[in-house]
This record gives sequence, structure tokens and C-alpha cells, in this order.
Amino acid sequence: MTVTTRLDRTAVWPGDQFHYLIIVEYPSDYEFVLDNLTKETVNMDPFQVIDVGKNLIVQKNSGRKLFVDMTLANFATGQTSTQIPQFTLYYFRKSDRSAVADQAAAESLSVPGPVIGIRSTLPSDPEDIRDAVTLNSWNHNRWIFAAVAGICGVILLVGLGREAVLFVRRMKARKGPDRHKSMEAVRARWVSGIPSEFTDSKSCSSFYDHSSQSLKEYMGYYLDTSTMGLTPEEMRDEMQRLGAKPDLTQKVAKVLEVCERLRYAQDGMPADTDVARSIAHDMQEILKAAR
Repeated sequence: MTVTTRLDRTAVWPGDQFHYLIIVEYPSDYEFVLDNLTKETVNMDPFQVIDVGKNLIVQKNSGRKLFVDMTLANFATGQTSTQIPQFTLYYFRKSDRSAVADQAAAESLSVPGPVIGIRSTLPSDPEDIRDAVTLNSWNHNRWIFAAVAGICGVILLVGLGREAVLFVRRMKARKGPDRHKSMEAVRARWVSGIPSEFTDSKSCSSFYDHSSQSLKEYMGYYLDTSTMGLTPEEMRDEMQRLGAKPDLTQKVAKVLEVCERLRYAQDGMPADTDVARSIAHDMQEILKAAR
């Protein structure tokens, strides 16, 4: 009877699995007990048994070859090598086999284990898994700076919140009604105030006043600025400053100048129909262009 042992690794790290193979060559007069070779019954402490495989091969010379393949896991540390525990196989001679109890004449075969190397990143006999770190005490003076920084941060957040609220309020107050709707309302009001004929001096004077006020209000919405108190010259400067079209600027200033001049003319002057119609035409072009 010949026994051979083999390892698929010469050294293992903690957590590694490896194969431990036992090969037994024996004649046909012997028979091994294989029912008890399971991972639940085999003890290979300090190694953990993951799996146990067994295979019996009948050779041409009627001899037998038994393979016992154990998958073991290593979790040992703190040493450079260790010997695999002794493993025991049980067998009996067929000539002595009892019909009542097969194990009555069983004998044991002890297989000494080989030595396997153990590798680990930890030093031998470490005091602790982690190195001790000395913590420096926090200087009490530093707490003052931390408190001051916290107070400044709170003040900054409160200030930012207040500015945000004021900004929202200003935007709401500035927004007001929709300026396009306001411009349409001014246009409709001016059109409704145009007299049917420009033969009466009072009607013309009222038309000039109505056109001047409507044009200033309309351009205030168009430019998004207050223009009600501006003179014709100031209106021209304001429109140029805000980047209005030059031809529109000149036409608005011209209409305002004519309206202002005719509004304050002496009473009793005959109505100038051509001038009134010219203002009405220019007003329509202005209201059409400035939308």
C-alpha cells in the first residue's frame, strides 16, 4: 500500500483556498470506507474544509487507486508555515469482511500532512491591527475664532436673505401691469379721441393736448421709463440715450414740438386742418412703429 500527498500551492495568504490531494495505491484485497468522507465529518483544524471529493479507479493489474481531494481555506496568521493535520482513512480486508457488520475488522491508515507556507502582511506578534495615533488637543483659543467665524456666517446669511427679499419686492413693484397691454389701451384711447373734422379750433386744441399726453404715456411704456414730464427736447435726448431708432426719435420729437406750440397758441386762431391731419398721420405711424 503506497500513500502520496500533493498540494497545488506551496504557500497561501489568509482567506486563500487550496487543494490537498491524497493518493492511495493498494491491491484489490483491501476496501476503503468512503461514506464518512464529507466536509461535515472531516476535521482539518485550523484549516476550514470547503469541499471533499473522492474517486476510486480500478487499474489494469486489478489494483486500486483512491484519490481524496480536499479543498481547504486558510485563515491563520502570525506564523510563516504550518503543517496540515494528520488525516485518517479506514479500510478492511475483504477476506475478513463480516456479512453482519462491515466495519467489524476495519483498520486505520494515518496520512501525515505536508508543510505549507503562510503569508501575511501583518508583522509577527503585532500590538494592534492599526498603529496608534496621538491626537493633539485643540487649543482653547481656537474656539474663539471658530465662534466668531460662525457668527459672521450667520450675519452674512441673514443679510443675503434680506437683500433677496428686497430684490423680489422691487421686481414685483417694478413689473406692474403688462406694458404691451397698456400700450394697446393708450392707442385705443387716442384713436377714440380723434375728432371727425378738424374745422373747429377748440376741437383741434383738444386734439393736440390729447395727442401730446397720449404720445408721452405711450413712449413711457415703450421705453420702460417715466416720460410724462419731459419736454420735446428732453424726450429726444432720452430716446437717443436708450438707443431708440433715429427716425422714430425725430418723428416723436417733431409731433411733441408741434403739439406743445399749438396747445399754447392764442385763442381765436383759426384751425389749421393740414397741420392737424399731419399730426394724426404721424401719430398713427409712431404707434404702428413703436410696438
